[in-house]
Amino acid sequence: MIYPKKLEKNDVIEIISPSNGVKSEKIKKYESAIKNLTNFGFKVIEDKYVRNSENGVSSSANNRSKELNNAIKDTNVKALIACSGGDYLIQILDLIKFNTIKNNIKWIQGQSDITPLLIYITAKFDIATIYSFNAKTFGDDYLPESMIKNNIDILKGKIPKQVEYGFKIYDDKIEQPWECITDEDEFDGRIIGGCLDSLKDIIGTKYDCVKKFIKKYNSDGIVWYFDVAEMTNEDILRTMWQLKNAGWFEGCTGILFGRLENEINYTGTSLKYAINYNLKELNVPILINTDIGHTDPVFTIINGSKVKITKNKKDNKYILETFFK
Repeated sequence: MIYPKKLEKNDVIEIISPSNGVKSEKIKKYESAIKNLTNFGFKVIEDKYVRNSENGVSSSANNRSKELNNAIKDTNVKALIACSGGDYLIQILDLIKFNTIKNNIKWIQGQSDITPLLIYITAKFDIATIYSFNAKTFGDDYLPESMIKNNIDILKGKIPKQVEYGFKIYDDKIEQPWECITDEDEFDGRIIGGCLDSLKDIIGTKYDCVKKFIKKYNSDGIVWYFDVAEMTNEDILRTMWQLKNAGWFEGCTGILFGRLENEINYTGTSLKYAINYNLKELNVPILINTDIGHTDPVFTIINGSKVKITKNKKDNKYILETFFK
């Protein structure tokens, strides 16, 4: 696995808009994010379309791909962070010049709709990518200090232990600890995953390089994490069936399901049932309500890294350790 170089003081971060841009009502928050990133010692630039948002995209597919290709190629830029998520990143996949990725390796970070890009880069090219949060989140002032610090530390080459928060922020703080729905709750392996809503779009396509990744790192064991944005429990059940039958769970040693903003179902199907219906037979640890997802606070996950999930017996909080191996 190839890990991009750590960021140094005055290194350039480019904010990209491969899917949607920043909506007008979020510009103030976004500008606070730029200020905060600058205060961390980075120089921040942005692509042409970051501050645009119309019909769910920052610009046309051609424009977005051109900006991304230029950012990937630019040797002065040391990291790319998506400004926001969206729905239409897949429109640019066929237009990205992936042959240039290995010529100028850098951290690429985002959350949600950027998932197909991140998982393809990691699974196809053995380059680690970051699933954490999008750029505008750096402008939030209500988050735990450790959430932002952990992300910055990883960008700078440090590897913090990330400790379960045990709550979600949804208007107010709501207690919601991690929950194990299987017998075993500690595991390790090489981690990969992302937003399930977007992951399902690449199953069986030329951008599905998951089995290649699994074959190469099978001896390490594979840890999956899933961030559910808008899927119903029924959607989750069917998608787990798809992933299992596509061979994605070969060599799996454990699964992390992120915290759901709202659990939705139309048939009385519970989240636990939706998960266990297809995955119970894997006989691996499965945790739900983890600090991954569309509700804060969240962990910074390094696709392609080795991780170890343990539980502190004193306070019953889970700990995720990341290893650059």
